[in-house]
Amino acid sequence: MPTLNRREFLKASAALMAGATFAGASRFLSSPDFQGTKKPNILMFVFDAMSARHLSLYGYDRETTPNLKKFAERASVYHNHYSGGNFTTTGTASMLTGLNAWTHRALNYRGMVDRNLTDRNLFRLIGNEYTRLAFTQNLWADILLNQFESDIDIHLPCDSYSHFIHSSIQPDDLPSDRRMAYYAFQDFINLRVDDPNAFPGSLLMSSSDLARALVPNRNHISDDYPRGLPTNYDYSYENTSVLDGVGGLVKHSLVQSEPYLAYFHLWSPHDPYNARNDFVGMFEQDLPLQAKARHPFSGGNHSENALRQFRREYDEFIADLDAEFGRLISDLERSGVLQNSYVIVTSDHGEMFERGELGHATALMYAPVTHIPLLISAPGQVSRSDFHSATSNMDLLPTILEIAGKEIPKWVEGRLLPGFGGTEDPTRSIFPMMGKDNAAFQPIKHATFVLIKKAYELIFYTGYPGHDDQFELYHLAQDPQELQNLFSKDITTASHMKDELLEAIHAANRNFEKR
Repeated sequence: MPTLNRREFLKASAALMAGATFAGASRFLSSPDFQGTKKPNILMFVFDAMSARHLSLYGYDRETTPNLKKFAERASVYHNHYSGGNFTTTGTASMLTGLNAWTHRALNYRGMVDRNLTDRNLFRLIGNEYTRLAFTQNLWADILLNQFESDIDIHLPCDSYSHFIHSSIQPDDLPSDRRMAYYAFQDFINLRVDDPNAFPGSLLMSSSDLARALVPNRNHISDDYPRGLPTNYDYSYENTSVLDGVGGLVKHSLVQSEPYLAYFHLWSPHDPYNARNDFVGMFEQDLPLQAKARHPFSGGNHSENALRQFRREYDEFIADLDAEFGRLISDLERSGVLQNSYVIVTSDHGEMFERGELGHATALMYAPVTHIPLLISAPGQVSRSDFHSATSNMDLLPTILEIAGKEIPKWVEGRLLPGFGGTEDPTRSIFPMMGKDNAAFQPIKHATFVLIKKAYELIFYTGYPGHDDQFELYHLAQDPQELQNLFSKDITTASHMKDELLEAIHAANRNFEKR
């Protein structure tokens, strides 16, 4: 009888899943052959579009995150942590590869990491000594996970733990090539009625008409969800069900396959901000925020009243998610599975409600969309540690490798986080960027670049049709709302940071200028 290696066993176990639980798989995962290691488990929770600027944990005026604040009492808390980009593709790629955006080249909507670099990912580097599980509700993030498929032992379908399928066909219907299925069904048939540039899905009806005909009552409004169920525009879900599913998976299945790296990239609190009724209306009082004029590079033109309302709904949705996360962590702690587990909480990017702009993934790269949370709780940790120097989400990859006792390759552009072998460096330079309209493998000349250094933030807009190149400089410690542009006032700082940023961009473009 042929024998199965560990990876083959895990793949076979995943094939036995029913409804994305491990029904029937536990007896395989509990095999003595997979036991006996003392390496720590690692649980990663990535909450999509969660801005650090909206978390009471970091001093936000609304009490949005009492449970994260409680979790932080026994965690390392990073106060100035930045994403590599301002939307899922770029930010997630930086986190999973440990590379700058201009290196990994996942720049565009639904883009992918340079195929020559796909072996440079967290799952490959942590090795098959770990059971590597990945689950995301974000189909753009799933495109990246599919690139790393050969290094993932268990890859859950995106609609795991969901209730209502919006699209009649999902990428998981073609599991042998989920990337191609996604592009085919979402671009060609394109049943997303909210897509402003929808392609026809029928010779007789528009894609919006077809979607409405196939999927009636897609909002699922109820007393519990007065704005409708949370949705990623392809299917609806409830945070309670999703986090219950994740918790059950960890407690009853992964715990039998230690050590494990579990990557959970959840949709909430991404828009639409459909909080449960218990949280709707909890923040009726307006915040004392100064209105900001519409930015010339803004992709929207929302009124201040509309932005205040969206901000309120976003904050309610964060509070809803925070309550469910608190319940999950308490449950995992009671079960004992956290005794040998690191728990990481972060995001892929933030969200913006200012200067006429709503959301993310536009030319604007202010702190609300780049400044993201990061908390890491170590096994047995009983006190809080706070770190205030700037860090990057590229730093998670080398830090996790350090935790797992793995070698950190020389090509990694992230650093060890302070508290985990790294040191606080107030002079460090961090380079978030947004280049979604630039060709992925051409020099980057149409983009927004950011340089974070010391307490300063330099923003550079270049290549936008009808606009000259433009720089903005802010002192984030003294002006956290980014109201006072110092570029023409603090000449010395502006000049030094401009030279450093332009030289970094030139170095990044050098390998592509002859193509």
